[in-house]
Formats: sequence, structure tokens, C-alpha cells
Amino acid sequence: MDKLKKRLANLTIRQSLLRVTLLGTLIAGILILLFLIAWNAFASLWADKVIYAHWTVLGFSAHTLSIAFYFGIDILVSMLILILVMRQTVSSFYKNKLAQPIEQLNYGITQIKAQNLDFKLQNQNQDELGELTRSFSLMQAALKTSLQQNWQLLEDQKEVNAAFAHDLRTPLTVLQGDIEMLTLNSENSADTQILLQDLQNQLTRVKDFVTLMNKITSLQNATVAYDDCTIDHLVHLIKNESSTILSVLRTNFAIQNHSKYSHSIKISTAAVLEVLDNQLNNAKRFAQTTVSITLKITDQDIKIQVFNDGPHLSPTELKNARTPFFSKTKSSSHLGVGMYICKVICNTHGGEFSIKNTSKGVLVTSSFNFNQ
Repeated sequence: MDKLKKRLANLTIRQSLLRVTLLGTLIAGILILLFLIAWNAFASLWADKVIYAHWTVLGFSAHTLSIAFYFGIDILVSMLILILVMRQTVSSFYKNKLAQPIEQLNYGITQIKAQNLDFKLQNQNQDELGELTRSFSLMQAALKTSLQQNWQLLEDQKEVNAAFAHDLRTPLTVLQGDIEMLTLNSENSADTQILLQDLQNQLTRVKDFVTLMNKITSLQNATVAYDDCTIDHLVHLIKNESSTILSVLRTNFAIQNHSKYSHSIKISTAAVLEVLDNQLNNAKRFAQTTVSITLKITDQDIKIQVFNDGPHLSPTELKNARTPFFSKTKSSSHLGVGMYICKVICNTHGGEFSIKNTSKGVLVTSSFNFNQ
């Protein structure tokens, strides 16, 4: 049975059915032939006595009845053998060819209904049902990834809303205090001008917060727009951007190209440059003398590493650097969302964004998948 199962595993359902049917028919034919030989031998023992008998039943002679009985048994038993053999053949075909993949698919459907996507289907057959099982597994993985992304998006939105609500309290509190001061000092024009200027500053800060919130929301919901671009052109854009921003610093540039692509790739160059700008500006802000840029290119993605020899980040900064509105010193011009926006952009493009300390400074890495 195991040998039959292995032989059928790599055949299509049609080929398997034809071969099993042929085998069943052959076995049935052999059994019927053996029966006919045995039945003929048995019938020959009493045929002479019955055929030449002179009795009748319902007008039929013994000769006629014996012939009808002989051939009737031949036909009935032969049909019975054929039915039993073909029934066993179909049962064997189902058990060895269809049962496992159908059971696996039913198991997968049950798990998805139960909202459990952490399961794996086992089917190595190279047939239609094997292909269907593998397609089902790909659908499961895609569904799991989509649900995880949606869950992460909701979690990120909660963080943004919480941070936004927290940071918005400060300018609103100041505005409330300024209004109260204006009410009390309505006759002091100098103090009034100072309070009005402070009101304007706080309103500008609130406006900046709202603008950033709109940008973050648009990034999270945006459809990725890919450009046709060669790797050489992408590297050229990155070099130009780096030389423009880091013109006053010593810059090291290295490329590790392991890609076999010589034709154009699909990638959002605008997204790459926006994240790169943030990486370079942070490196420029904290570097002492040197910034190093390393591009690692494969057939699947591009990874941009920007190193600066500035001071190490504290554990708290490393933990919260990519959370919204985190900054060592918050001001209206630096709201602490740059790293968070970079993380959102990289995730949207199938990549990652990370920050870590090295022995000589800080390394910020972004990656972007090519759209195959």
C-alpha cells in the first residue's frame, strides 16, 4: 500500500485514476477468469446427469434450465467480482490519493474559521490537490501577514493618538493661561503684546502637530507608488542626496551589490530619499567628524546603513526612538516624529527601520523591498 501511495504521489489525478482503474480491471479480469475455470470444472461433474435428464419445470426442460443456471451463475458471480474489485479500487484510490489533501484542506478551513493562522499544511504530492494545498498555504501566509499589518497599524495609530493627545495638552494649557492673563492685564499694552506673541507661537505649535498627524495618517493609508528605476540610477540619486546634505562632513561611501539585475527594478525612489534625508540629517546633527554610508543591494531589496561617530544613545532613547513624538528636547521645530515616519515608510514598502549603538557611534539602517 505504501508503494502504491508513493507511485501515485507524483502523478496527476487523471493519470492516477486511469492507472488504478486499469489495475482494478486487470485484477477483476484475472479473478473472473479463475472463477470461470473453477466453475466450469465444477459444473462438468454434474452436467451429464442434468443435461440428459427428462424432467421439466414449468414447461422448461432440464437441459434448458441447466444451461440457464450455468450461464446465470457465470454472469452474476462475474458481475459481483467486478463490482467488489472496482469498489476496493475506488476506495484505495481515495485513501491513497485524495484523503490526505482533502483532510488537510478541511483542517485549514477549520483553523481559519477559528481565527487561528498559526498552522501548517502537510502535503508533498505533485498533483492538482498538492498544488491546491500549496496555494492554500500561500493564501494563509498572505492573510496572516495582512492581519498582522492591520493589527500593527491599529497599535501604531493608538500610540500616535495617545502621544498627540499628551503633547497637545501643553500648548492648550499655555493658551488658556494666556487668555486668563489677557483678561487680567487688558490695560498693560506691553504685556499684552508679549502674551499675543506667545499665543501665536502656541497656535503655530498646535498647527504643526495637526499637520504632522495628517502626514502620519496619510502615510499609513497611502498606496505605494513604484517607479521604474535601474540600480545604477538609484545609487546615483543616493550619492547626490548624501553629498548635498553632508557637504561639510567627511563622508565614506561603500556599495555591496549582490544583485543580478541589470534591467530596471520597481521601487519608490521618493520614499527611499525621504527616509535617507532623515538618516543623513540625524547623522549630520550628532556626528563629530565622520559619517559612513553603506548600500547593500540584493535581488530582493536595498539596505541603507548610515553611521555617525557621535555619542551613543541611551537605553531609553534606543527603546523609544521610533515611537511617535519622542525626542530628548521637544520644541516647535523638532517634534520627534522623524524616526517614526521612517519606520512607517519602510514597513509600508516591505522593509524595516532600525537604530543601534556600535562600538564607535550610532548606526541607523533602513531597507526597502523591490516590487517583483
